[in-house]
Amino acid sequence: MRRKIIALLITLLLLTALLPGCIDSPATTEPPDEFVSEFQLIWDLFDGQYVGFAVKDVNWNLIYNQYNSQAEDVSSREEMTELTVAMLSELTDYHVLLFDPSWNSIKTYSPEITENYDMNVLMSYLEPWDFQWMQEDIWGYCLAGADSIPYFVIASWSSDFNSSLFSNVLQPLLDRPGLILDIRMTPGGVEGPVNNTTRMFVDELRVGYLWQQRVSCDTHELTEPEEYMLHPRGWFFGNPIVLLTGEMNSGASEVFVCEMAELPHVTLVGGTTLGATDWPAAYWELPENWHVACPSRTILRPDSSVIEGFGITPDIVVEATEADFENGVDPILVSAFESLGAQPPVP
Repeated sequence: MRRKIIALLITLLLLTALLPGCIDSPATTEPPDEFVSEFQLIWDLFDGQYVGFAVKDVNWNLIYNQYNSQAEDVSSREEMTELTVAMLSELTDYHVLLFDPSWNSIKTYSPEITENYDMNVLMSYLEPWDFQWMQEDIWGYCLAGADSIPYFVIASWSSDFNSSLFSNVLQPLLDRPGLILDIRMTPGGVEGPVNNTTRMFVDELRVGYLWQQRVSCDTHELTEPEEYMLHPRGWFFGNPIVLLTGEMNSGASEVFVCEMAELPHVTLVGGTTLGATDWPAAYWELPENWHVACPSRTILRPDSSVIEGFGITPDIVVEATEADFENGVDPILVSAFESLGAQPPVP
């Protein structure tokens, strides 16, 4: 009897030792699905870093439940890209982008943008006034109309924007009774040339905009708004300025509009800007050398008005239709001259 009891105890001990090995054995446990893991990585990234949840009014946990089950059925990179774009499109954020291994961007949100300018029509006005590009497709100027009003086109906030050259052109024009800045065709860009250009029109120390970012990775709350100050330089153009705006303006262009709108001698004319001022702080790496832009900073107007999703409405709203352009007329340009009390151009 004693031998039987000992044998039974040995058998129980062996079974106890073997059971954990069976549960944890790599041979019998399947590794996590790579695309499910990637889905979790992207969802976690935005849960911890994205700045826009409050404005977008998106239930991110509900989005997880909606798309997580779909990730289990993904079997290719193409399907993973489609799923990622579909999930991130729920944020309706112009600056949430995917980048393939060659750094080609894939938009997750493409709002319908109505252009309120026509370059051919615009140039039909400008060429008789000897308009010239000072930096090709970046910015140019002329003395426009019967009153020789300084007129500047800023087509790009590129890092190549030569602020010193712009300053050299503007400085001899300080005694002119008014000035027109046309940025209707300008999308986002880099903020450096925006702030350098704004300073050429700043009369005194002013708040240009407010900015916020995430408090931490553990909460969707944002920091208290902090001020970005506009510092005057040794000289500035202080006579009336008309700034022409439209839906093409996003990102850096909206920063420029926001800053210029705070100057008492500036009038905004044209259309409402796009409303895209959530800014990516970094491009986060994903598997297979893909990347994603996750905005973690946003910009507000100095009175705390939200720009993201709303845009900036001009002081004088002027519509420009296809029929106008077909007739060779730019009503926004005409309104700019009228706002300055100058003789409007005849097409």
